[in-house]
Amino acid sequence: MLLTIVLTGPESSGKTTLALALASAFDTCMVPEFSRHYLQFLRRAYEYKDLKAILAGQNAWQYWYQQHCKKPVLICDTDWTVIHIWEHFKFGTKDVTILENPTDNTFYFLCTPDMPWAPDPLRENPSDRDALFALYHQLLLDMNANFCILRGTHAHRLSTAMDQISKIL
Repeated sequence: MLLTIVLTGPESSGKTTLALALASAFDTCMVPEFSRHYLQFLRRAYEYKDLKAILAGQNAWQYWYQQHCKKPVLICDTDWTVIHIWEHFKFGTKDVTILENPTDNTFYFLCTPDMPWAPDPLRENPSDRDALFALYHQLLLDMNANFCILRGTHAHRLSTAMDQISKIL
């Protein structure tokens, strides 16, 4: 059975860097963040209606990688939880995403925003990262998800995540 590892948390909390490092360490596939590709080619500010397309794209990419990954672990640089938090935080609604119960073979790493903010044209919440982290944490609790909070340097996060994944495998 394929173990799906999901990196989630506020923007600029090291998710992509960690996802790439984990995929390399375990010599496995990584599902990229669909929204980054979608928003780079949108040529306008994203709107509430775009969340459905972003959710569909992320789910399609994750499904494709789950079907084609030949390794025992799949790394996901985010999933529907990020769209759920955007929907709630930016638009004040929860109509696009529904609370999902993760399968037993899904494990989340929740990244804390304890590293310096890295500017990026697609990032928009440099002052709200702690509030966003609290929303992610509550969401994972509400989902009854299997998860671990990652803090500290990239090296510390990578070591902690690799140890946790090795224990699960």
